[in-house]
Amino acid sequence: MKLNSEQLELILEVMDRGNFSAAARALNRVPSAVSMAIANLEAELNLQLFERSKNHLQPTEVALSIEPHARLIVTKMRQLEMHLTELSMGLETHLSIGVSADINQKFLLAGIEHLTQRYPLLNIEMVCAPQQELKTRLQNNEIDLYVAYSSSNIDINQRFRLLGVEKFVAAISPKDAQQLKAHHKNELTMLSEFRQIIVATKHLPLPDPRILVSDSCWYTDNLSMAIHMVEQGMGWGNFPLSVVSEHFTKHSLVRLEFSDTTNGLDMPIHAVWPSYKPLSKTIQLLIELWTKEVFE
Repeated sequence: MKLNSEQLELILEVMDRGNFSAAARALNRVPSAVSMAIANLEAELNLQLFERSKNHLQPTEVALSIEPHARLIVTKMRQLEMHLTELSMGLETHLSIGVSADINQKFLLAGIEHLTQRYPLLNIEMVCAPQQELKTRLQNNEIDLYVAYSSSNIDINQRFRLLGVEKFVAAISPKDAQQLKAHHKNELTMLSEFRQIIVATKHLPLPDPRILVSDSCWYTDNLSMAIHMVEQGMGWGNFPLSVVSEHFTKHSLVRLEFSDTTNGLDMPIHAVWPSYKPLSKTIQLLIELWTKEVFE
């Protein structure tokens, strides 16, 4: 005999409720119909699922043995039904999201977690790369949208939505910080004399030329690598405060102090997508989650 999802739901409901009457109320059926359905099922299976007493039903070892499989199947069926409903509403089955390599990804993942809780069968691909590469991938339709810091160049082929603001701070290794202090170098212009570590792709134009301060630069496509390079005394870097604050606490990095200005630059974070492509319902919801729940 082949069990269907309705029969499995019936078995689980009786197990959870402990009697036919409560299960019937949950299923919007009469108790006699539920009792008869279980009896017919036991007869067809030639197995006893419940030990009956006057006031209570006790699942047998047979019922307990199939319970995990039944719950998994019922959960998957409900997810499938939900997914079919989503598709009928015009929601995607797949979403490809680009994330700039120098962004605090924990913020974004929190929003995506909320999205997948609502749409558990949605397939999501995460692409992490320097901002210039993400722009190219968007143009080539390899990703649906990307999240990055604002660029000084306006691209008429792209639309964007502000998600929040991140503060960038100049950081250096403790050893290099001591040397600067010993030589009384505490002005912003002195950074041009030191090697700068930049999270970017060297062979593509920088999204914002203003981030280039030093005459000598080393490039990496990974924020974690850039931080480690600065910690090892290979140069200085401009990093998101939400990421490097723990490094300041551990004293593996030092936040520079300038006599002529403050060390902190507010950088707007944008979600970017093609101007010719209207925002889907899924992406609209994701942007709302990022804005309201993540970056506030």
